[in-house]
Amino acid sequence: MFTLEQLLEWLNLENCWKNEHIEYRSLETDSRLVGGDSVFIALPGVASNGWDYLDQVAAKGCSVAILPKGLNLKHDDLKLIEVDDIELQLALLVREVYGPLPKHIIAVTGTNGKSSICYYIAQLAQAAGFSSAMIGTFGIGPINQLQEAKQTTPDLLTLHKLLSSFAAQGVELVAFEASSHALDQKRLAGVPVSTAVFSNLTRDHLDYHGSMESYALAKRRLFEFDSLTYAIVCADSDYADFMLETCHAKAWRYSAQSKTNADFFVVDKAFRQDGLELSIRVHDKQYAVSLPLLGDFNVQNALAALAAVESIAADVDKVVPAMMHLKGAPGRMEPCKRSGAPLVLVDYAHTSDALEVALKAVHEHVAGKLVCVFGCGGDRDKGKRSMMLQVSQQFADKVYLTSDNPRSESPTAIIDEAMCAFDEQLAEVVVEPDRQRAIESAIASASSEDIVLIAGKGHETYQEIRGVRQHFDDREEALKALSKYVN
Repeated sequence: MFTLEQLLEWLNLENCWKNEHIEYRSLETDSRLVGGDSVFIALPGVASNGWDYLDQVAAKGCSVAILPKGLNLKHDDLKLIEVDDIELQLALLVREVYGPLPKHIIAVTGTNGKSSICYYIAQLAQAAGFSSAMIGTFGIGPINQLQEAKQTTPDLLTLHKLLSSFAAQGVELVAFEASSHALDQKRLAGVPVSTAVFSNLTRDHLDYHGSMESYALAKRRLFEFDSLTYAIVCADSDYADFMLETCHAKAWRYSAQSKTNADFFVVDKAFRQDGLELSIRVHDKQYAVSLPLLGDFNVQNALAALAAVESIAADVDKVVPAMMHLKGAPGRMEPCKRSGAPLVLVDYAHTSDALEVALKAVHEHVAGKLVCVFGCGGDRDKGKRSMMLQVSQQFADKVYLTSDNPRSESPTAIIDEAMCAFDEQLAEVVVEPDRQRAIESAIASASSEDIVLIAGKGHETYQEIRGVRQHFDDREEALKALSKYVN
């Protein structure tokens, strides 16, 4: 509970309503959630702004609204408080109302790998003795109690509330995904990020950002936070130096290759069917690691997580051994197995670059042929559709082109756009718009020595068709198909 007097004091503003003694329970940025005991924070938005809903807020009994300075609005039923830098002011208010934040906050940005890196950070932090939690695409909460996430990075108020709630539970470290949308929309305002991690930057979200330059600039904002102590970037990315151009924190680089200018890099590696044997160098010391993950990109992700945890842990010698027990992230090269049947991997790769990385990674582990099942999302960047087919034909032995969240678009039309890049000189392409049938056919036609990669949806448990989400889980469909498999 807090009063209007306390609210104005926290904002360093003069109290113009000294006879008001109403108590409030919550801060809200969603006009649908306010009540008589709420203070409404009217934030700027993408499609609309918070101050567009003042009438609705007042109708619900709310009496106080905080607005950006300079709007000069008036309302008969609301006390309007204007402030500079409203996102930062909200962050400060959340701390006063809901409590402090965890001691260590690590943010991970990049096109691919964010979810896995956060998942690995949380695991390694636990091994290093830190109570940890994560916020990301496939879960929110302590590592063993993840709840469903509605978006990659929550809205500003939700993010701060979550962080405060974690601190109240005794969580010492939180790793979260910092999406380009969130950075552009100031959803991280006021979050005291101590360590920032960059994975890579490839074509994605251009329907929102418009250009790769704008996309990269949005990502780089994370490395301009005044709170940063460490900046950790992937030396294998062409954008590594760009991310550090305006950063004043101590920088570490990691590499899945033998890049001796990196602080964390691979000296030697050998591929197994179920993982890799690595020799890695951390600063000036070498370690042997049996990594139970597939692909060079997971080597990158694991090294990123190691560097992030070392940035807050005193003894890296205690963290490195924990890499041997890392659990793969849900829907990221997640295996579905049955004796005598092909190995099936479910992965979230949904861009041409991510698909190429995934296919190349699997090639290192497969004894027979590599079969790829993928589709392209509707109402998203159309330019990547043909690129995804090109990549799949180039790096797989057989391709099943199907649907993947067509949303409001026709699955057939999406497939036709992808097929514009079809090359009859490369891998065979089987077109099957029904994703369930495509998965079943791909597995049924594969040999026990083959690997079937089902790409695009990963951990997701739905298909969005004509605006309606229907239950669909690639892992469930793969297991059903494997149960019917006849060698």
